[in-house]
Amino acid sequence: MTVMENYTNETSDTVEEWNSKLARVLIPNNVILSLYMIVGLVGNSTVIFIYGFKMKGNKIKGNKEERYFIPFLATADLCASLVCASFGIAQNLMQATFDNEPLCKTWWFFAGLTTLISVFLLIVIAVHRYLKVCKPLGKQMTLKWKWFALGLCLAIALPLAGPMTYFYGSESFFNDELKIYGRRCGRLSTTNKTSSLIFGGSLVLTAIAIIVVLICLYSKVGYTIFVHFKYTKVLGNHNKTEYSRSGVSTDDDPCSKSDMSSFETLETPTTITSAVYSTQKTTCQIDTPVNKDKHLPKQSSRKRRRNKRIVHKFTLMFMLITIIFIICYIPKVIIMLLEASNTKFWEGFSDAGRSAVSFVYRIYILNTVTNPFIYAFLDKKFSKEIKKLFKSCKILQFR
Repeated sequence: MTVMENYTNETSDTVEEWNSKLARVLIPNNVILSLYMIVGLVGNSTVIFIYGFKMKGNKIKGNKEERYFIPFLATADLCASLVCASFGIAQNLMQATFDNEPLCKTWWFFAGLTTLISVFLLIVIAVHRYLKVCKPLGKQMTLKWKWFALGLCLAIALPLAGPMTYFYGSESFFNDELKIYGRRCGRLSTTNKTSSLIFGGSLVLTAIAIIVVLICLYSKVGYTIFVHFKYTKVLGNHNKTEYSRSGVSTDDDPCSKSDMSSFETLETPTTITSAVYSTQKTTCQIDTPVNKDKHLPKQSSRKRRRNKRIVHKFTLMFMLITIIFIICYIPKVIIMLLEASNTKFWEGFSDAGRSAVSFVYRIYILNTVTNPFIYAFLDKKFSKEIKKLFKSCKILQFR
Protein backbone atom coordinates (compact mmCIF):
# COMPACT_ATOMS: atom_id res chain seq x y z
CA MET A 1 0.00 0.00 0.00
CA THR A 2 1.38 3.39 -1.00
CA VAL A 3 1.74 6.38 1.29
CA MET A 4 -0.98 8.24 -0.65
CA GLU A 5 -3.47 5.37 -0.31
CA ASN A 6 -2.69 5.09 3.41
CA TYR A 7 -3.25 8.84 3.86
CA THR A 8 -6.52 8.68 1.91
CA ASN A 9 -7.81 5.82 4.07
CA GLU A 10 -6.90 7.64 7.27
CA THR A 11 -8.59 10.82 6.02
CA SER A 12 -11.68 8.85 5.03
CA ASP A 13 -11.87 7.27 8.48
CA THR A 14 -11.51 10.66 10.11
CA VAL A 15 -14.33 12.07 7.96
CA GLU A 16 -16.55 9.12 8.90
CA GLU A 17 -15.84 9.69 12.60
CA TRP A 18 -16.55 13.39 12.21
CA ASN A 19 -19.79 12.60 10.35
CA SER A 20 -20.85 10.12 13.04
CA LYS A 21 -20.29 12.75 15.71
CA LEU A 22 -22.44 15.27 13.80
CA ALA A 23 -25.16 12.67 13.16
CA ARG A 24 -25.37 11.68 16.84
CA VAL A 25 -26.20 15.27 17.80
CA LEU A 26 -29.04 15.25 15.27
CA ILE A 27 -30.66 12.00 16.47
CA PRO A 28 -33.56 13.88 18.20
CA ASN A 29 -34.20 15.69 14.89
CA ASN A 30 -34.30 12.37 13.05
CA VAL A 31 -36.80 10.99 15.55
CA ILE A 32 -39.07 13.99 14.99
CA LEU A 33 -38.69 13.74 11.19
CA SER A 34 -39.51 10.03 11.35
CA LEU A 35 -42.68 10.88 13.26
CA TYR A 36 -43.53 13.47 10.58
CA MET A 37 -43.16 10.76 7.94
CA ILE A 38 -45.25 8.15 9.77
CA VAL A 39 -48.05 10.51 10.79
CA GLY A 40 -48.03 12.22 7.38
CA LEU A 41 -48.24 8.87 5.59
CA VAL A 42 -51.00 7.39 7.75
CA GLY A 43 -52.99 10.61 8.21
CA ASN A 44 -52.96 11.88 4.63
CA SER A 45 -53.51 8.39 3.18
CA THR A 46 -56.58 8.07 5.39
CA VAL A 47 -57.84 11.47 4.20
CA ILE A 48 -57.34 10.51 0.54
CA PHE A 49 -59.11 7.17 1.05
CA ILE A 50 -62.11 8.59 2.92
CA TYR A 51 -62.65 11.84 1.01
CA GLY A 52 -61.58 10.46 -2.36
CA PHE A 53 -63.42 7.13 -2.27
CA LYS A 54 -65.74 6.69 0.73
CA MET A 55 -67.41 10.11 0.31
CA LYS A 56 -67.19 10.17 -3.49
CA GLY A 57 -70.80 9.15 -3.94
CA ASN A 58 -72.12 11.66 -1.41
CA LYS A 59 -75.71 12.53 -2.31
CA ILE A 60 -75.58 15.98 -0.73
CA LYS A 61 -74.17 18.21 -3.44
CA GLY A 62 -73.22 20.98 -1.01
CA ASN A 63 -71.11 18.64 1.11
CA LYS A 64 -69.28 17.33 -1.96
CA GLU A 65 -68.63 20.90 -3.09
CA GLU A 66 -67.15 21.91 0.26
CA ARG A 67 -64.83 18.91 0.37
CA TYR A 68 -63.72 19.05 -3.27
CA PHE A 69 -60.13 20.27 -2.76
CA ILE A 70 -59.39 18.19 0.36
CA PRO A 71 -58.16 15.01 -1.45
CA PHE A 72 -55.88 17.12 -3.66
CA LEU A 73 -54.44 18.98 -0.68
CA ALA A 74 -53.96 15.69 1.17
CA THR A 75 -52.12 14.22 -1.83
CA ALA A 76 -49.79 17.23 -1.98
CA ASP A 77 -49.26 17.06 1.80
CA LEU A 78 -48.56 13.32 1.64
CA CYS A 79 -45.86 13.79 -1.01
CA ALA A 80 -44.38 16.82 0.76
CA SER A 81 -44.20 15.10 4.16
CA LEU A 82 -42.53 11.98 2.73
CA VAL A 83 -40.06 13.82 0.47
CA CYS A 84 -39.12 16.63 2.86
CA ALA A 85 -38.87 14.47 6.00
CA SER A 86 -36.84 11.72 4.29
CA PHE A 87 -34.58 14.36 2.75
CA GLY A 88 -34.05 15.93 6.17
CA ILE A 89 -33.11 12.54 7.67
CA ALA A 90 -30.64 11.88 4.83
CA GLN A 91 -29.02 15.29 5.34
CA ASN A 92 -28.72 14.67 9.08
CA LEU A 93 -27.16 11.23 8.60
CA MET A 94 -24.70 12.51 5.97
CA GLN A 95 -23.68 15.87 7.39
CA ALA A 96 -20.13 15.49 6.07
CA THR A 97 -20.42 12.56 3.63
CA PHE A 98 -23.24 13.55 1.22
CA ASP A 99 -21.22 13.20 -1.99
CA ASN A 100 -24.02 12.04 -4.36
CA GLU A 101 -24.57 15.16 -6.46
CA PRO A 102 -27.50 13.91 -8.65
CA LEU A 103 -29.40 12.56 -5.64
CA CYS A 104 -28.90 15.82 -3.74
CA LYS A 105 -30.21 17.96 -6.62
CA THR A 106 -33.15 15.63 -7.27
CA TRP A 107 -34.16 15.68 -3.62
CA TRP A 108 -34.00 19.49 -3.48
CA PHE A 109 -36.14 19.77 -6.62
CA PHE A 110 -38.93 17.48 -5.40
CA ALA A 111 -38.85 18.95 -1.90
CA GLY A 112 -39.38 22.39 -3.41
CA LEU A 113 -41.99 21.19 -5.92
CA THR A 114 -44.21 19.31 -3.46
CA THR A 115 -44.01 22.13 -0.92
CA LEU A 116 -44.92 24.81 -3.47
CA ILE A 117 -47.86 22.82 -4.85
CA SER A 118 -49.23 22.40 -1.32
CA VAL A 119 -48.87 26.12 -0.67
CA PHE A 120 -50.48 27.20 -3.96
CA LEU A 121 -53.41 24.87 -3.26
CA LEU A 122 -54.07 26.87 -0.10
CA ILE A 123 -54.36 29.98 -2.29
CA VAL A 124 -56.88 28.24 -4.56
CA ILE A 125 -58.89 27.09 -1.54
CA ALA A 126 -58.82 30.62 -0.09
CA VAL A 127 -60.21 32.07 -3.34
CA HIS A 128 -62.87 29.35 -3.39
CA ARG A 129 -63.91 30.18 0.18
CA TYR A 130 -63.91 33.91 -0.56
CA LEU A 131 -66.31 33.44 -3.49
CA LYS A 132 -68.53 31.13 -1.44
CA VAL A 133 -68.82 33.38 1.61
CA CYS A 134 -68.30 36.94 0.37
CA LYS A 135 -69.74 36.62 -3.15
CA PRO A 136 -72.44 33.93 -2.83
CA LEU A 137 -74.58 35.53 -5.57
CA GLY A 138 -71.65 36.07 -7.95
CA LYS A 139 -69.81 33.67 -10.21
CA GLN A 140 -68.44 30.60 -8.44
CA MET A 141 -65.65 28.19 -9.36
CA THR A 142 -67.04 25.66 -11.84
CA LEU A 143 -65.50 22.20 -12.29
CA LYS A 144 -63.62 23.49 -15.32
CA TRP A 145 -62.09 26.38 -13.36
CA LYS A 146 -61.20 24.09 -10.47
CA TRP A 147 -59.22 21.82 -12.78
CA PHE A 148 -57.63 24.88 -14.38
CA ALA A 149 -56.61 26.16 -10.92
CA LEU A 150 -55.08 22.78 -10.04
CA GLY A 151 -53.10 22.78 -13.29
CA LEU A 152 -52.00 26.35 -12.63
CA CYS A 153 -50.57 25.32 -9.24
CA LEU A 154 -48.32 22.79 -10.99
CA ALA A 155 -47.45 25.21 -13.82
CA ILE A 156 -46.24 27.89 -11.37
CA ALA A 157 -44.52 25.48 -8.96
CA LEU A 158 -42.36 23.83 -11.67
CA PRO A 159 -40.42 26.94 -12.79
CA LEU A 160 -39.92 28.02 -9.17
CA ALA A 161 -38.58 24.62 -8.11
CA GLY A 162 -36.45 24.10 -11.23
CA PRO A 163 -33.63 26.57 -10.34
CA MET A 164 -33.01 24.67 -7.08
CA THR A 165 -31.03 22.11 -9.10
CA TYR A 166 -28.64 24.95 -9.98
CA PHE A 167 -28.33 26.70 -6.63
CA TYR A 168 -28.30 23.54 -4.45
CA GLY A 169 -26.02 20.51 -4.59
CA SER A 170 -23.23 18.55 -2.91
CA GLU A 171 -20.48 20.90 -1.77
CA SER A 172 -17.21 20.43 0.11
CA PHE A 173 -16.47 22.41 3.29
CA PHE A 174 -13.42 22.55 5.53
CA ASN A 175 -13.08 21.57 9.19
CA ASP A 176 -10.49 23.92 10.74
CA GLU A 177 -10.04 21.74 13.82
CA LEU A 178 -9.46 18.40 12.05
CA LYS A 179 -7.95 19.92 8.88
CA ILE A 180 -10.14 17.80 6.63
CA TYR A 181 -12.87 18.34 4.01
CA GLY A 182 -16.40 17.02 4.18
CA ARG A 183 -19.31 17.18 1.70
CA ARG A 184 -22.85 18.24 2.48
CA CYS A 185 -26.05 18.71 0.49
CA GLY A 186 -27.07 22.35 0.63
CA ARG A 187 -26.84 25.75 -1.01
CA LEU A 188 -23.76 26.02 -3.24
CA SER A 189 -21.26 28.77 -2.52
CA THR A 190 -19.74 28.38 -6.01
CA THR A 191 -22.76 29.93 -7.74
CA ASN A 192 -22.89 33.63 -8.50
CA LYS A 193 -23.74 35.47 -5.29
CA THR A 194 -25.96 38.03 -7.04
CA SER A 195 -28.02 35.38 -8.83
CA SER A 196 -28.21 33.38 -5.59
CA LEU A 197 -29.55 36.42 -3.75
CA ILE A 198 -32.05 37.11 -6.54
CA PHE A 199 -33.32 33.52 -6.44
CA GLY A 200 -33.48 33.41 -2.66
CA GLY A 201 -35.12 36.83 -2.57
CA SER A 202 -37.71 35.78 -5.16
CA LEU A 203 -38.64 32.72 -3.09
CA VAL A 204 -38.91 34.82 0.06
CA LEU A 205 -41.01 37.47 -1.74
CA THR A 206 -43.24 34.73 -3.17
CA ALA A 207 -43.74 33.30 0.32
CA ILE A 208 -44.49 36.75 1.76
CA ALA A 209 -46.92 37.52 -1.09
CA ILE A 210 -48.73 34.21 -0.50
CA ILE A 211 -49.02 34.91 3.23
CA VAL A 212 -50.33 38.45 2.59
CA VAL A 213 -52.89 37.22 0.04
CA LEU A 214 -54.10 34.50 2.41
CA ILE A 215 -54.41 36.97 5.29
CA CYS A 216 -56.34 39.48 3.12
CA LEU A 217 -58.75 36.89 1.73
CA TYR A 218 -59.47 35.21 5.04
CA SER A 219 -59.74 38.56 6.85
CA LYS A 220 -62.57 39.47 4.50
CA VAL A 221 -64.11 36.01 4.85
CA GLY A 222 -63.77 36.04 8.65
CA TYR A 223 -65.32 39.51 8.91
CA THR A 224 -68.28 38.47 6.73
CA ILE A 225 -68.92 35.36 8.82
CA PHE A 226 -68.60 37.34 12.06
CA VAL A 227 -71.07 39.99 10.91
CA HIS A 228 -73.44 37.31 9.65
CA PHE A 229 -73.55 35.51 13.00
CA LYS A 230 -73.73 38.79 14.90
CA TYR A 231 -76.76 40.07 13.03
CA THR A 232 -78.40 36.64 12.95
CA LYS A 233 -78.30 36.80 16.74
CA VAL A 234 -79.61 40.39 16.75
CA LEU A 235 -82.44 39.45 14.42
CA GLY A 236 -83.35 36.40 16.51
CA ASN A 237 -83.35 38.42 19.75
CA HIS A 238 -85.46 41.16 18.11
CA ASN A 239 -88.10 38.64 17.03
CA LYS A 240 -88.21 37.05 20.49
CA THR A 241 -88.59 40.47 22.16
CA GLU A 242 -91.36 41.64 19.80
CA TYR A 243 -93.41 38.48 20.14
CA SER A 244 -92.92 38.15 23.89
CA ARG A 245 -94.43 41.63 24.24
CA SER A 246 -97.46 40.61 22.21
CA GLY A 247 -97.77 37.30 24.06
CA VAL A 248 -97.05 35.21 20.93
CA SER A 249 -94.38 32.52 20.96
CA THR A 250 -91.73 32.72 18.24
CA ASP A 251 -92.11 28.96 17.81
CA ASP A 252 -95.75 29.50 16.73
CA ASP A 253 -94.94 32.39 14.47
CA PRO A 254 -94.54 31.50 10.78
CA CYS A 255 -92.77 34.76 10.01
CA SER A 256 -89.88 34.31 12.46
CA LYS A 257 -88.63 31.25 10.61
CA SER A 258 -89.14 33.01 7.32
CA ASP A 259 -87.02 35.90 8.51
CA MET A 260 -84.20 33.60 9.51
CA SER A 261 -84.26 31.64 6.26
CA SER A 262 -84.12 34.83 4.21
CA PHE A 263 -81.33 36.08 6.39
CA GLU A 264 -79.17 33.09 5.40
CA THR A 265 -78.80 34.49 1.86
CA LEU A 266 -77.21 37.75 2.95
CA GLU A 267 -74.02 38.77 1.16
CA THR A 268 -72.55 41.84 2.83
CA PRO A 269 -72.78 43.77 6.10
CA THR A 270 -74.80 46.45 4.26
CA THR A 271 -77.56 44.03 3.33
CA ILE A 272 -77.44 42.60 6.83
CA THR A 273 -78.05 46.04 8.34
CA SER A 274 -80.91 46.57 5.89
CA ALA A 275 -82.40 43.27 7.01
CA VAL A 276 -82.25 44.25 10.68
CA TYR A 277 -83.94 47.58 10.08
CA SER A 278 -86.62 45.97 7.95
CA THR A 279 -87.68 43.69 10.82
CA GLN A 280 -88.95 46.75 12.65
CA LYS A 281 -91.81 46.94 10.15
CA THR A 282 -95.22 45.44 10.91
CA THR A 283 -94.70 42.78 8.24
CA CYS A 284 -92.04 40.07 8.49
CA GLN A 285 -90.46 40.75 5.08
CA ILE A 286 -86.76 41.51 4.68
CA ASP A 287 -86.26 44.02 1.88
CA THR A 288 -82.84 43.50 0.37
CA PRO A 289 -82.43 39.73 0.76
CA VAL A 290 -85.95 39.04 -0.62
CA ASN A 291 -85.06 40.81 -3.86
CA LYS A 292 -81.84 38.85 -4.12
CA ASP A 293 -83.67 35.61 -3.41
CA LYS A 294 -85.34 35.90 -6.82
CA HIS A 295 -82.06 34.90 -8.44
CA LEU A 296 -81.57 31.87 -6.14
CA PRO A 297 -83.07 28.40 -6.60
CA LYS A 298 -86.00 27.76 -4.27
CA GLN A 299 -84.92 25.90 -1.15
CA SER A 300 -86.56 25.08 2.12
CA SER A 301 -85.52 27.36 4.98
CA ARG A 302 -84.10 24.39 6.89
CA LYS A 303 -81.98 23.24 3.93
CA ARG A 304 -80.75 26.77 3.29
CA ARG A 305 -79.69 27.23 6.91
CA ARG A 306 -77.95 23.84 6.87
CA ASN A 307 -76.04 24.65 3.66
CA LYS A 308 -74.99 28.01 5.08
CA ARG A 309 -73.70 26.33 8.25
CA ILE A 310 -71.76 23.83 6.13
CA VAL A 311 -70.13 26.65 4.13
CA HIS A 312 -69.13 28.53 7.28
CA LYS A 313 -67.90 25.41 9.08
CA PHE A 314 -65.62 24.35 6.25
CA THR A 315 -64.43 27.93 5.76
CA LEU A 316 -63.40 28.13 9.42
CA MET A 317 -61.66 24.77 9.04
CA PHE A 318 -59.61 25.99 6.07
CA MET A 319 -58.85 29.22 7.93
CA LEU A 320 -57.34 27.18 10.78
CA ILE A 321 -55.27 25.17 8.28
CA THR A 322 -53.98 28.41 6.76
CA ILE A 323 -53.10 29.91 10.16
CA ILE A 324 -51.03 26.81 11.00
CA PHE A 325 -49.34 27.06 7.59
CA ILE A 326 -48.34 30.69 8.19
CA ILE A 327 -46.98 29.94 11.68
CA CYS A 328 -44.96 26.97 10.39
CA TYR A 329 -43.52 28.73 7.33
CA ILE A 330 -42.40 32.04 8.81
CA PRO A 331 -39.23 30.52 10.44
CA LYS A 332 -38.30 28.79 7.17
CA VAL A 333 -38.71 32.03 5.20
CA ILE A 334 -36.45 33.90 7.64
CA ILE A 335 -33.75 31.20 7.56
CA MET A 336 -33.93 31.01 3.73
CA LEU A 337 -33.27 34.74 3.56
CA LEU A 338 -30.30 34.46 5.94
CA GLU A 339 -29.02 31.44 4.02
CA ALA A 340 -29.21 33.33 0.71
CA SER A 341 -27.23 36.29 2.08
CA ASN A 342 -24.60 34.09 3.77
CA THR A 343 -23.49 30.87 2.02
CA LYS A 344 -21.63 29.79 5.20
CA PHE A 345 -24.70 30.29 7.37
CA TRP A 346 -24.73 26.71 8.73
CA GLU A 347 -21.01 26.68 9.52
CA GLY A 348 -21.36 29.44 12.10
CA PHE A 349 -23.24 27.26 14.62
CA SER A 350 -22.04 24.83 17.23
CA ASP A 351 -23.26 21.23 16.97
CA ALA A 352 -26.11 21.86 19.45
CA GLY A 353 -26.95 25.18 17.75
CA ARG A 354 -27.09 23.53 14.34
CA SER A 355 -29.46 20.89 15.70
CA ALA A 356 -31.79 23.56 17.11
CA VAL A 357 -31.78 25.65 13.93
CA SER A 358 -32.36 22.52 11.81
CA PHE A 359 -35.43 21.70 13.89
CA VAL A 360 -36.82 25.23 13.45
CA TYR A 361 -35.98 25.20 9.73
CA ARG A 362 -37.91 21.96 9.12
CA ILE A 363 -40.88 22.73 11.36
CA TYR A 364 -42.74 23.69 8.15
CA ILE A 365 -43.21 19.93 7.54
CA LEU A 366 -45.54 19.94 10.55
CA ASN A 367 -48.00 21.84 8.36
CA THR A 368 -48.34 18.79 6.08
CA VAL A 369 -49.15 16.36 8.91
CA THR A 370 -51.60 18.37 11.07
CA ASN A 371 -54.41 18.72 8.52
CA PRO A 372 -55.87 15.20 9.02
CA PHE A 373 -56.32 15.98 12.74
CA ILE A 374 -58.14 19.20 11.86
CA TYR A 375 -60.50 17.31 9.55
CA ALA A 376 -61.11 14.70 12.26
CA PHE A 377 -62.07 17.35 14.84
CA LEU A 378 -64.09 19.68 12.62
CA ASP A 379 -65.69 17.43 10.00
CA LYS A 380 -68.23 15.13 11.66
CA LYS A 381 -68.73 13.01 8.56
CA PHE A 382 -64.99 12.42 8.29
CA SER A 383 -64.73 11.41 11.95
CA LYS A 384 -67.70 9.04 11.52
CA GLU A 385 -66.03 7.40 8.53
CA ILE A 386 -62.81 6.97 10.55
CA LYS A 387 -64.76 5.24 13.34
CA LYS A 388 -66.36 2.93 10.78
CA LEU A 389 -62.92 2.18 9.32
CA PHE A 390 -61.51 1.30 12.76
CA LYS A 391 -64.51 -0.92 13.54
CA SER A 392 -64.10 -2.81 10.26
CA CYS A 393 -60.38 -3.28 10.99
CA LYS A 394 -61.19 -4.69 14.46
CA ILE A 395 -63.73 -7.09 12.98
CA LEU A 396 -61.14 -8.36 10.47
CA GLN A 397 -58.63 -8.90 13.29
CA PHE A 398 -61.03 -11.05 15.32
CA ARG A 399 -61.95 -13.22 12.35
